Amino acid sequence: MDMYNDVVLTTRIRLARNISGYNFPNNMIKKQKEEILNLVKEKLKDKYKILDLDNIDDITKMSLVETHTISKELVQSAGSALIIDEKNNITTMINEEDHFRIQVFEHNFNLEEAYNKIKTFDNNVAKSIKYAYDEDYGYITACPTCIGTGMRVSVMLHLPALEKIGLLERIFNEITNLGISVRGIYGENTNGDGCIYQISNQKTLGIRERDIIEQVRQVTKYVVKQERKARKILKNRIEVKDEIFRSYGILKNAMIMSKKEAFELISNIRLGINMGLINDISLQDVDSLIENIGKNTLRKKFKEDFPREQENIKRAEYIKNSI
Repeated sequence: MDMYNDVVLTTRIRLARNISGYNFPNNMIKKQKEEILNLVKEKLKDKYKILDLDNIDDITKMSLVETHTISKELVQSAGSALIIDEKNNITTMINEEDHFRIQVFEHNFNLEEAYNKIKTFDNNVAKSIKYAYDEDYGYITACPTCIGTGMRVSVMLHLPALEKIGLLERIFNEITNLGISVRGIYGENTNGDGCIYQISNQKTLGIRERDIIEQVRQVTKYVVKQERKARKILKNRIEVKDEIFRSYGILKNAMIMSKKEAFELISNIRLGINMGLINDISLQDVDSLIENIGKNTLRKKFKEDFPREQENIKRAEYIKNSI
């Protein structure tokens, strides 16, 4: 078992890359984007699975957004595609903000494994496609904040105890001063629904990839330590226990459930498991719920394009059948 899975849900590493000699996607017409796609297919079709987003139905696309596989920006971008390396859990968005947005996901706190996988993929692509690279600045990217390594290392954390005792803002201020960004579960400008937050490096220029990995590793360990201390404070508070067991009861019996409410209740259940109060459901099952309660993901699960007014009913049914 991963020794950090009580707090860490997932690890993600993303690389921004562009093809030498081409404008960035936001400064390209559709025909030019198609040229990029044709080049990618020509060079990489024998190595990886390549899917044009135009050939993916809307429900599947939005489900991929809900599960963090692709971005909303990619869905809205004409002439976009996905490269999929199923063996290593790597997906690459083509023609989003950059020509390539390569990303690897790992459950729990697996920075080293994620880094090794993504570097192998990145090096393989570079054998066939010439990246835009400057000897002084590093990889050239559409967003100036990504120039250099082009690397973002993100860790998804569940921090209910720090939130309940009122120390979350202080902790976030501390790590922000160390050069770490904090975002909600769905990235920039989103809330920490279910007490779930992403932390990632801010700096990509003038720093080595290994140093970025180590920075995020050390900050994650610090936050995990603080969350565990907070949980010890909460362990004997009867009102916290009551909230956890009430949440469990609602999840097992509710017939209507909004996404926001589901996140809040599931967060309490996850805390209850880690405090030893709930033993008949696993962390893995709870984390699967967190990934799968989005509207479009539920449609995929039920294999049914149910109307919007049925969403909360279907969510409650799915949760009830899963715990």
